[in-house]
Amino acid sequence: MKKVLILGGTRFFGRKIADKLLSNGYHVTFATRGNNKIPHGKNVNHVILDRSDSSHEGWEQLKQTQWDVVLDNICFTKEDAKLIQEKLGGQVEYYLFTSTLAVYKGSKDGFSETDFDPWLFDIDLTKKVTYGEGKRQAEKVLFEDEAFPTAALRIPIVLDTDDYTQRLHYYIRRIMSEESFRLYQADARISFIKGSEVANVMMWMIENHKTGVYNASSNETIELEELMQLIEKAVGKKVNIEYSSSDEDQSPFSLKEDSYLKVTRLEKEHYPVPGLISWLKPLIYDLTAQIKQEQETQ
Repeated sequence: MKKVLILGGTRFFGRKIADKLLSNGYHVTFATRGNNKIPHGKNVNHVILDRSDSSHEGWEQLKQTQWDVVLDNICFTKEDAKLIQEKLGGQVEYYLFTSTLAVYKGSKDGFSETDFDPWLFDIDLTKKVTYGEGKRQAEKVLFEDEAFPTAALRIPIVLDTDDYTQRLHYYIRRIMSEESFRLYQADARISFIKGSEVANVMMWMIENHKTGVYNASSNETIELEELMQLIEKAVGKKVNIEYSSSDEDQSPFSLKEDSYLKVTRLEKEHYPVPGLISWLKPLIYDLTAQIKQEQETQ
């Protein structure tokens, strides 16, 4: 039985990939700080670990096992990347790093994997380490000092019924209560991926031992105004958008320019990339019904 270590990921799509791994006969171990309930109960192992603390005793437990797969959802900095290499180098057959659309910079008609090359990237130690910069630096370390076969999966905003960040929920609730919200512009295009689809792509990468950099997203984009119109129809009330160039009080999906991924590499390798509207529209209706029910029981 192949052994998989999942670092973090107990609150959202990490749970979904654990489902798929278990159903495919993998032995799953979660390593977390223990702040959230571990999914799947007795069907998985759990190691308490402070991911960023090199002296934490949890590392000694993890070093006792030869891992077929390590799935890292909580590697955010170059220090995190160096630490996993230091602690588990030589003990991992395949390492899958959850990266992000935020590694890309600038304005472009969709980002391809080659638009950020971690091998050519130079780390600037004077630069403020934002979320995107942290992931860029982590990719640089993971690929340049490759201690094990490595893949980086770059994803956009992840949506699903169990999304604990509730960013899509925010818009549904605002439109339901006829409250306004801010956007920079109406026609900025955005891409999303469904939580269950993240798990599907990860499973495909694990099973096929895919290394290097991959974008994963639905293969369509949507303008923010069009997205709000979909929510408007589901809720049955008019949307009230304030367009503003000010950075103050902008809503969760607000964009100054297009921000989406191209998934040409997945498509070239015959991965069945889903469309966007086919799952986004039903999700909006499901969440609308869910939120209405919650409000009725309050």
